[in-house]
Parts: sequence; structure tokens; C-alpha cells
Amino acid sequence: MAGVLSNLYYSAQDAKDLADAYRREGEKGLQSVIQSKSKQFANVQFRIAVMGESGAGKSTLINALLGLDEAEGGAATTGYQETSTVITPYSHPTLRNVRYYDFPGLNTPRFPVKKFMKETNFSQCDLAIIVTGSRFTENDQLLAKALEKAGKPFYLVRSKIDDTVRAESRKKGYNQEEMFLRMREQCISSLKAAGIQEPRVFFYSAFDLDKYDFPKLKETMVSNLSEVQRNLFLVSLPNTSEAAIDSKRDALRHFIQSVAIASGVIGAVPVPGLSLACDLALIGSGILFIRKELGLDDRSLDKLAQTVGTSVTVLRKDTKQEWVFGEITREQVILLLQRSTAALALTAAEPFLDFVPILGSFFGATTSFGVTLVMLTNSLDVMMETAKIVLKNAKAAASEAPGNVAGYRGP
Repeated sequence: MAGVLSNLYYSAQDAKDLADAYRREGEKGLQSVIQSKSKQFANVQFRIAVMGESGAGKSTLINALLGLDEAEGGAATTGYQETSTVITPYSHPTLRNVRYYDFPGLNTPRFPVKKFMKETNFSQCDLAIIVTGSRFTENDQLLAKALEKAGKPFYLVRSKIDDTVRAESRKKGYNQEEMFLRMREQCISSLKAAGIQEPRVFFYSAFDLDKYDFPKLKETMVSNLSEVQRNLFLVSLPNTSEAAIDSKRDALRHFIQSVAIASGVIGAVPVPGLSLACDLALIGSGILFIRKELGLDDRSLDKLAQTVGTSVTVLRKDTKQEWVFGEITREQVILLLQRSTAALALTAAEPFLDFVPILGSFFGATTSFGVTLVMLTNSLDVMMETAKIVLKNAKAAASEAPGNVAGYRGP
């Protein structure tokens, strides 16, 4: 049933469809509905356009948001030499339906801006980020106008702010707050002159997403997204800080609730043993999904260890729950159930009540919902804490690595 667990917005109706399919065709019917739902989910895309002139830092921002190094497979090509005149998509490594679109630089001779503006269907993106390395240009203003006309939310960001801070801080009388105020006013005035209504400009460094204005940018973006898009976006962001990890909690809780609803509906089917069997499968798959999205799976840990120049053993130092990193089998889920007083109390009477048609169906639904909710919520809490310890160890390892003066900058 792993296909269900790929879906962050699994609905009560989907769960009812599963129960109906089980009544008609048993496990074969369940698998058919799951496969169908998985295909529907794969067709739901969250599309973010990243635009701006060549050299503004578009590709670097995309890689930072994807949590990828520029040399890694699937990463956007970086550099000052614009090599493409087509829009290039980059999918998130674990949430494939979160996709960033890298637009060609609008200031290159090879790129016909007016033709592009005429032929591009801006309605195909869900939102856009316009990136500049200095001031917003006429080309940036054209993009903003086109997006505003298409009714798409867009966000104006000033990149490489860390470079600017380093350069300006060497000057006599440097004041960072005054510098930021002056830069922001310059950007906003140029956009207002182009007729952009109430522009807001955010400063960021792709090498430290949790510094400067990126947290505000993330908060603003999230406030304008649907619940589905908000959950996808938050879970897709890399674990660059404890705040970034905390921001995933609500999205993953929504996922847990959806799975618990599915478990409860299936649990109402009056077939002895069915609800418990489904609970075990759903809980196990749910743990695997949460672990992966929090960067605690083997692949993510190996990559992080390589990035900061240490071992997985060091990253796991001081973590308290070894099961988080182990194989999540049916037996392991049962062991976790046995450790949970609340889950044990809920499951104790279920096998007996499964044989009482009306009472058994009601109890099966409520206990399945409760057990799945409790177990996955407890697992989320443990894994959130574990992810923060891993992050702390990664930062410590990065700061101690020879020649690394910047420290840990995210996966």
C-alpha cells in the first residue's frame, strides 16, 4: 500500500473507495484503487518559475531549494555563461511533482525577449520568483507585468546579498540596516515606476537560506498557496535549520491525519483481522515516508555525510532512537505498538470486537484511526527531534572541516 503514502492529501472519499473495492475484490481491489490514486497524484504539479537575467543566481537558488549540490545529478547548471534558450524543468529529488522551471537569462543576445513574452503561457506556472543580482531591470519589469496580467503571484528577490554585505562591510561607517533600507528602496522605486502594484523585495543568500529575508519570503509564499501546495512546498525544503525542520511539522501532521482517516474507514469493514493488518501496513509505510522527507533515510544521510566531510556514525551521534535508522518491518511496527500504552489500549479489544457486526465496525473504525494517528504522531515527534540532532552534528562537522570557514550551509 505504499502508493497511498506518496499522497499528502489522501481524502476520506479515497478511503471509502478503498473499502468498497475491498468488499468487491479483496486485496486485488485495494491495489487497483491505490494504483489509480497514485496516477492521479503524479498528475498534480506544483510549478515554480524562476526568472531573471543571466548571472542573477537563478540556478543557484533552484539548487538551494532542491537541496542539491551543483555537481549532483538533477541539479540546475550554474555559471555566468547562458547556454540555453529554453525553459528547463528541475524536479525535487523525492517529491517529483514539485518542479522548478529555470528560465533563460533575458539579457542575452541569443534570447528574443519580445517573442518570448508573446509566446510564453505564464498561466502554466503556479507562482514565480524573479531574481536579480543588483537592481531590477527593464526585463525584470516586463516579467513582473506579464505575471501580474496573468494573475499569478510573483516574488522579487535580490540574490547574492552575502557578497554585498562582505564588500560593503569593509567601508568606513558601514551600517547594515541602513544599507538594506537603501537597497530595498531602490528596488521598490524602480518597480513602482514600471507600474507594479505594491512590490515587495526580499534579500537572500542561496548559501544560507535561513538568513536575511528568506524566512519572510517563505512565509509570504506559503500564505498564498492552497493547502496541498503549502504542504508540498514546506516538506520539499531542505533541513537547513531547526526552524526549517519545525516548519515541516504541520504538513506532515496533515499527511498523518489523512492516513489515519484512510485507516479508520478501512477499519470499519467488518472482516476479522483486516483493520489491524491494514494499520500495520499504513503505519510502516507512513514511518518510511516521514523518515525520507526529514532526511533520515540512508541515501540522505550518506549524501549529508559526504557534503560536510564526516561519517554517518558521527551524524547519528547522541540520537536516542536507533529504530529510526533501521529497517521498518511489520515486526518492528508491532514492537513500536507494544511500547505505546495508548496504542495498546486501543488495539486490545479489537480482535474480539471484530466478530460483533455493528459494534465491531464502529470500534474497528475508531481504533484504527486512533492507533494510526497515535503511532505516526509519536514517530513524527521522535524523528523531528532526531533530525535536529543530525543537523547539529552536521553543522559541527562542517565547522571543524579543514578549510571550511563558512560552516554548514544545508544539504
